[in-house]
Amino acid sequence: MWPFCHAVFSSDLGANIALVLEALSALSRSPGCCLSVFSLSDITTYVPMLELVHTLLRNLPNLQLLSLSYDLESHSEWESPGAGAAQCADNGLQQLELRFPHDPVLVEHLVPVLKASSSLVELSLDNATFSDQDDLRRVLRVIADCNVLLRRLGFHDMKMSDAPSEILHLLGLSRLEEIKFSFCRLFETSSADFVAEFVAAVRRNPSVRILTLNGNRLGNDGLCALAELYSPDSLSGIIYLDVSSNCIKPDGLLRFTKKLEGCGKLTLRQLDISQNLLDRDPVLAREALQALEGVCRVVRDNWDSSQAFTDHVGVM
Repeated sequence: MWPFCHAVFSSDLGANIALVLEALSALSRSPGCCLSVFSLSDITTYVPMLELVHTLLRNLPNLQLLSLSYDLESHSEWESPGAGAAQCADNGLQQLELRFPHDPVLVEHLVPVLKASSSLVELSLDNATFSDQDDLRRVLRVIADCNVLLRRLGFHDMKMSDAPSEILHLLGLSRLEEIKFSFCRLFETSSADFVAEFVAAVRRNPSVRILTLNGNRLGNDGLCALAELYSPDSLSGIIYLDVSSNCIKPDGLLRFTKKLEGCGKLTLRQLDISQNLLDRDPVLAREALQALEGVCRVVRDNWDSSQAFTDHVGVM
């Protein structure tokens, strides 16, 4: 007998996925066996992701970690009575990772999963698109209101600039230790007021230790605003800050560095500034980096921004 069981798949299951799920469901009911981890990635199937989530949570009641990342066939032959219903049984899921196919997310199927997973400690949503930004706002409100035990929350490759109020509300979750907005276009069209409100919300939350903001077009002014996280009156205790891929130039980095120098003792231990525009002025960049390295560990690279722009134009 097994005290626990992991199921990890990474191949083209195709139509056989129903057979696999049936077998795992039977296994999970065996005495002494607890199927606690299910991971499915790098496959192509016709099963809509959220219908699969509902099916797994219904048939594998002991799941603690569920990770799905796959591409969807253009047609659907999936038949699962009740999977499409906007209901989901309460569960003990602690970690949920979903990388969605390119189809819009069915919010009426996602929201019940979030509400029923009140034990979640870690949640990651990747490549989620919504037919309406009101749907995104609704999802973010549900996360804030129903998943109060979250410690790690991550979003990747999502357009989130149209939900500022909900984002600010999320930043106030008192248990959050790590939050990631990766290529979410947060500051692409936002005003200076939102940047200030974002920083103010993080300053008020002493639980956050890791803040990842790569690929959000912070720019020089946004980076300098983040220095306020380390001012003497800030409650923030962020030790790891990722501002890579944010169109930051050497003069902005130098301004940020000088602001940090005036903040006294810092909690910051590691700063990721890779893939920014530091090659635009190597002398100024070197000055900023030398000063920063006396403050914290700096993650950087020799990124060629002009070549990256040429490559980007070449594939447009």
